[in-house]
Amino acid sequence: MTNHRVPEAQALLNTAFGAYLLATGVHAATKKANCPLPWPSAFLVLPLVLPTDTRNDLPTQAVHSMSAWLTEHPQHQAAFALRAASLTDYTRASLRTALRHHALEVTAGGLRCPRPPKAASQAPSDEVTDCARRAGLVGRWLAVVDPALAYSLLGVRP
Repeated sequence: MTNHRVPEAQALLNTAFGAYLLATGVHAATKKANCPLPWPSAFLVLPLVLPTDTRNDLPTQAVHSMSAWLTEHPQHQAAFALRAASLTDYTRASLRTALRHHALEVTAGGLRCPRPPKAASQAPSDEVTDCARRAGLVGRWLAVVDPALAYSLLGVRP
């Protein structure tokens, strides 16, 4: 069983996939707030979306705020600092990939997505679709929460 999960983990930690998820989150954020996503907020997307247990507990629609969701799921707040730290280098590499391939742009106000990413419904697997949809949700959350507050809610420092 462990050998079966290794290719899945490698696929999820592919920087092109991370770039796609970041672009999806940034696109959703900029669409909701009509302004770029602050740079530090990008480091919150992947640690919320990639771990299966966290992703499965994320709502499918942004009817709950980030703080309400964290209140209902304190176990994810407790685990977030370690997950975020372990995914920081991967997030950086994914951001570089996204910037290099023009999936994201850096502006004075933060990150923006110059063109919409492919729709999640066109993804090659259900897991990819689920990750993309949840990245969009997290992006919409981050669009309306100050980065310092988001970090504080998650129990980490930028």
